[in-house]
Amino acid sequence: MRFNPAISLICAFIFTLGASFSNFNIYFLLPIIFLVAVNFSNSLEVLKKLLFLNLFIFTIFIFVWFQADFYEAINIYLRTNIIIFFNLLLFFDSKGLDIIRGFFFLKFPKRFISAFYFTWKMIIELQNEFKNIKISLVSRNFSNKTSLFTYQTYGNILGLLFIKSMQKAQNLKDSFDLRGFNGEIYLNSDFSLSKYDYVLLFITIFTLILKVFL
Repeated sequence: MRFNPAISLICAFIFTLGASFSNFNIYFLLPIIFLVAVNFSNSLEVLKKLLFLNLFIFTIFIFVWFQADFYEAINIYLRTNIIIFFNLLLFFDSKGLDIIRGFFFLKFPKRFISAFYFTWKMIIELQNEFKNIKISLVSRNFSNKTSLFTYQTYGNILGLLFIKSMQKAQNLKDSFDLRGFNGEIYLNSDFSLSKYDYVLLFITIFTLILKVFL
């Protein structure tokens, strides 16, 4: 289920803000339960990502436990998990461009949207370039070993990606200069809301209200 990008950003901000500055409470699970219900087919994949991230979150838990106390550590651990789980469910199908459209709908500054767009574009280009390099290494029977040759290969890959990023950035700049770019990216302005958007927004705001008054 893909929500309206503007509503997704608003709900992500509200939920993250509310969960970050309070103790863990059971009502924080309300919007998560709703997202699991509407994204049930993707929930297993999201849980796998969350479990992987827990390798790092658990390290924070151990550190806080020794520095403070167990209650504070478990509170931070639970809050971190629900925030990440909520956002993973919300943006699971996101390719990046819809988030940029969300900022566009929310009337963020034009230059901010343009900078976000070009950053996203460069990340996609570098990902594709890295995939091509990996395919090339596999076709040449490259094996990951602890050796000087392996480290040199990784160093060459990083250097190549850096040079490629500079070249692509310059080519992109030249292309937009030739087209008379004025600092504004024109995106699809079709703004529509579904009943799921309204329900998600209501549950998220309701959760924040519970947090304030309970």
